Amino acid sequence: MFPRWPTALLALQIAALCPFVTAQDTPTVYRGARIYPGDGPPIDNGVLITAQGLIQTVGGATTAIPEGAEIIDVSNRVITPGLVDAAWVGGVATNDKNEQGEEVTPALNILDSIDPQARAFQRTRANGVTAVHIMPGTRNVIGGLSAVIKTAGSSAAEMLVRDEATLRIVLGAEPSRGNRAIRGGRIESIYYRRPTTRMGVIWAVRSSFYDAKDHMAKTIAEGDGPADPGMEVLANVLQGELTAVTTARSEQDLRTALRLADEFGYRTVIDEAQDAHYVIDELQDASVWVMVGAPSAETVAGSGGSDGARPRYSTLRKLAAADIPFVITTGTNSNALSLSREAMFAVRYGLEPEEALAAITSRPAQLLGVDDRIGSLKPGLDADFVIWSKDPFDPTSRPLTVLIDGTPTVTTR
Repeated sequence: MFPRWPTALLALQIAALCPFVTAQDTPTVYRGARIYPGDGPPIDNGVLITAQGLIQTVGGATTAIPEGAEIIDVSNRVITPGLVDAAWVGGVATNDKNEQGEEVTPALNILDSIDPQARAFQRTRANGVTAVHIMPGTRNVIGGLSAVIKTAGSSAAEMLVRDEATLRIVLGAEPSRGNRAIRGGRIESIYYRRPTTRMGVIWAVRSSFYDAKDHMAKTIAEGDGPADPGMEVLANVLQGELTAVTTARSEQDLRTALRLADEFGYRTVIDEAQDAHYVIDELQDASVWVMVGAPSAETVAGSGGSDGARPRYSTLRKLAAADIPFVITTGTNSNALSLSREAMFAVRYGLEPEEALAAITSRPAQLLGVDDRIGSLKPGLDADFVIWSKDPFDPTSRPLTVLIDGTPTVTTR
């Protein structure tokens, strides 16, 4: 337990510094906190120095302080990297995150739907999340391209960390749900689209990649052929230039996701994965990353549906024991807690605290290919970090200040 500290005083210090921090003309020193770098052991009585929106130095109490630096005393506090949610739902201008005129839309980009003013950004930022991976919705078999963005900014371009980060594929019943004509009707009705079964979903994935192979062969044989953005995206997946995130919840869909990736030779990450505890050996053999959605949830609920999945609290512990790389996300489950609380729940059920913290900071950044900017506290990375009242996995802990690019975006008095 950490001793009590005048929270209002710390908030006033940082709030008063806001104009200075935004300008970043002079280094700012945060001194006295316990610092968790995100991928290494904690530093007691640590020193974090930022300038020009970047981390300059992370070290112990003997770290040299630049002359003329602004010093903020954060004694008895805890500093972590800004949290990264690798599968976040929200932040778009419409409730439907798919273009459902077709079931396969690989070229569509979720960045075109981002609403920087959405309240969801404010809520998740207040919980210490400084970056999110937003994917197209789960109603299309192949929904399109994702983006990694920060949770503060006046425009999508300003918030962007990485565009076209992954391609989303969705297995299970959801892409086929509701595709039949309303109150019956003819199959040629505009309200009727395929697929209408789980088998049809798998067929749509396989058919799309066979079409992409044909497109690649024709391009090679005929030179520059007619432009087909969708086929180009799928070709990038087949050529290993783009990772496919496959949303699969049940045991049978997890096995199918691995089988499809092996059949076509593309790199995949398994998303949601509530039944991962049934296929530990297969996941290990495939050397895939797993994005576990809402590990606290006893049931699979929300927009994703269950697909018959049966979550287990021991799943993350089993993945860790098998050396399967994983991250913790809030995912599509409407019962999900905040990201830090999901990680805290995993600690309660046997996951080591350092591993849980890495699963919501450095690991998702590595998985998404943005660890050269975010996810850890290292010199040269963006100054995205959180000052906590206590250890982040203490049930009474809360973020006092959330900084993005060195600028306080949330300050609790």
